[in-house]
Amino acid sequence: MDWVFITVLLILGTTVTAACMVILFVRGRLNRHHRVDPGVRTAAPLTWLVDPRQPARLHRRLAKVGTTTSAVATDHRPPSRLIRKVEAPPLVTTAEDVRAQAVALDHQLTRIALLAPAARRGALADLGRAVTEIERTTAQLVALSADVRAPRRLPTDDPTLVDLSRRVEWLAQAHAELVALDHQAGLVGPQPQQRPEPPTVALPGRPLPPPPAPTEASTPPGVRAQQ
Repeated sequence: MDWVFITVLLILGTTVTAACMVILFVRGRLNRHHRVDPGVRTAAPLTWLVDPRQPARLHRRLAKVGTTTSAVATDHRPPSRLIRKVEAPPLVTTAEDVRAQAVALDHQLTRIALLAPAARRGALADLGRAVTEIERTTAQLVALSADVRAPRRLPTDDPTLVDLSRRVEWLAQAHAELVALDHQAGLVGPQPQQRPEPPTVALPGRPLPPPPAPTEASTPPGVRAQQ
């Protein structure tokens, strides 16, 4: 009976461990979508993920700003080096500054949401205009990021391919000029000789056919007058 008890304990332990891992994974995903900055905690309640009221809607808009700016910073951040520290490009620092501003607005929003509806109405209107402005700035940042990451020229405009194409054109032009010089110097190979027509041989027992009589068109004028 001991092995039965041990088996039950193993099954229960495995189930509890799997459930804890799933809960931690779901919690991490929720925090990633709920926070403006994944590394900074927010005072906004989890119910704001689905709450239709204005403070919750403003928080969700700020969370999208934070996710977008984090993605831009990740795309342009240079790889870290162990020997020396690589300075981040201006686009990365700008994206991080926009995200920090969004975190500050979210912190202000959670404090304003604690006020009474009548007291927070004007503050929420001002905060809504600030959120709209930071969303416009984020859209410009995304457009700049796409322009920086886009290739400057088409693949067919590669300098290596263009150089090879020009070299082939020059070789073809030089070959054509050499062939023209050979023709002018008479160095072209002789024309192939035509095969002589085989002589007509009379078959035994059959006379040769008489030559064709000249016609008026083929007879010279002087010979025609003598006739």
